[in-house]
Amino acid sequence: MLIIMPVPEYDINVIALLNDLDDRLRQLESRVAEVELRSSPPVDDKMAMFLTVPDSIRKSLLAVSTLESCTADEVSEITGRHRSIENKYLNELYRSGWLKRDRKGKKIFYSLKKRLEADKKQYVSAVEELESKLDQLLG
Repeated sequence: MLIIMPVPEYDINVIALLNDLDDRLRQLESRVAEVELRSSPPVDDKMAMFLTVPDSIRKSLLAVSTLESCTADEVSEITGRHRSIENKYLNELYRSGWLKRDRKGKKIFYSLKKRLEADKKQYVSAVEELESKLDQLLG
């Protein structure tokens, strides 16, 4: 026996409510974006930016700055962590713009990404700047 159910038609009230909800969500998204901009202003000081990197990732970043160009295996020897963890951290640093990577055969080599500062017209690394400031402070 075949039972045929009537197809419910779209209620105009439901569509109006959905459109209203969509408008409210868009307003909320724009408000959240404004709050995020006000709560975390852009930082120009490279030392302050470096200090915003989490400690675990900062350790990897310092290891790369020491080695200049290295693999996750070499970084793991310095940090004492497993290569897979270092690989994850190095990829995070690459995605966030701190490192560059070059593939040579099957190996991926990471190195500091040099940044161009418009006022100095020279390439300066954030980590190198931090190290020089720490040397000045600590003697």
